Amino acid sequence: MGYLFKNISIITIDSNKPEVIIGDLLVEGSKISKIGTKIPKSAHKVIEGKNLLVMPGFINTHAHVSMSLLRGYGDDLELFEWLSSRIWPIESKLTKKDVYIGAKLGIAEMILSGTTTFLDMYQDMEMVGKACQEIGIRGHISRGTIYTGNEKLDHAALLQLEELIDQYHNYDDGRIKVLAGPHAIYTNNKEFLKAQLEIANRRNIGVNIHVSETEKENEDALLTLGKTPISYLDEIGLLDAPYVVASHMVYLTEEDQLIVKNKNIGIAHNPKSNLKLGSGIANIQKYRNKGINVGIGTDGAASNNNLDMLNELQYASLLQKGLNRDATALSAFETLKMATIGGAKVLNINDRVGMLKEGYDADLIMFDMNQPHFYPIENSHISKIVYSAKSSDIVLTMVKGKILMRNRDLTTIDLEKTYKEVSKIMERVYKEND
Repeated sequence: MGYLFKNISIITIDSNKPEVIIGDLLVEGSKISKIGTKIPKSAHKVIEGKNLLVMPGFINTHAHVSMSLLRGYGDDLELFEWLSSRIWPIESKLTKKDVYIGAKLGIAEMILSGTTTFLDMYQDMEMVGKACQEIGIRGHISRGTIYTGNEKLDHAALLQLEELIDQYHNYDDGRIKVLAGPHAIYTNNKEFLKAQLEIANRRNIGVNIHVSETEKENEDALLTLGKTPISYLDEIGLLDAPYVVASHMVYLTEEDQLIVKNKNIGIAHNPKSNLKLGSGIANIQKYRNKGINVGIGTDGAASNNNLDMLNELQYASLLQKGLNRDATALSAFETLKMATIGGAKVLNINDRVGMLKEGYDADLIMFDMNQPHFYPIENSHISKIVYSAKSSDIVLTMVKGKILMRNRDLTTIDLEKTYKEVSKIMERVYKEND
């Protein structure tokens, strides 16, 4: 038995179909089996589509979901002070179970706001993998690594990456994937970056790294290395990993952009986090005009302060118009593609998700358009999703044919229990941090 969405508005994102159609969509098992009109009801569960719209789920290309625990802790500071004086000290107090509970909280927020896939970087990533495994979301997880200079600790970090690959990579037909996760060039030396690259090449996995997030990062790299961060990573071979997701990329020179294009590097654009930390605004329109692939990410809830992709893509579009003084920059449809098929390309999974297409995995979300901000309801569905919609309008989230949220109720997370567990964690952590 599957699900038949009947007489519903459909944003396919599929370039081979109209941008928006009114019709039927059939989900059988984990796949979209048919998109058309007058599909027989058969034995499938029918969802009547009046005033409803389905589209691909959002793909969050950069997050630290367990940092949901630190929401509101250390606001209004620039990046390096924020990390060194607030975030890293309190993160050292978190246990493995804390990371697991924080992941559940973050994933709950993402499911409720329409995210079906996310790329994460944090500590104790086996706990984030466990949360993904249990909840049913599509999770790409990377073990964030920082070089300590302690041979025993650094070797253990590399071993943990290998173990994470063994445990979770390609779990449930690829629903969970593992990437190497060197935090940044300023927290990893050349040898440690190369050690992670060796694992990525040998195990055929991607690399997830923060790059050129701030002007200071670029200035420091030029001063100490004589190169920009991207040029340095290219020189040591890291950009030749099976695939690379580079987060932020706010300060790219013309030469950097050429390297990124030629190496087919995927960019995770995080507009709200970059704004809140005072890091600057990446000229995404310029990157895209050069054929560089860009997805959208939220970053962590400690620097955003939410994991709402719909909110993020609204910021992404409006910022590009203002930055370029061009009302046509990053149109509603181009922004929606960045948050779906663009993100799938960044994560190297665009052959199975990112659009509604027969044979693709049934990763989709449904909006209730019977809201004042959707009226008049007869036209401009795409622009209304990008410029008018609210995440509370999302009434269904499905991953691989499994409903994870229906009518704002989560089906695989006990949210009230999670709230209580989070409160206990933070009561302990704040006390330890005093």
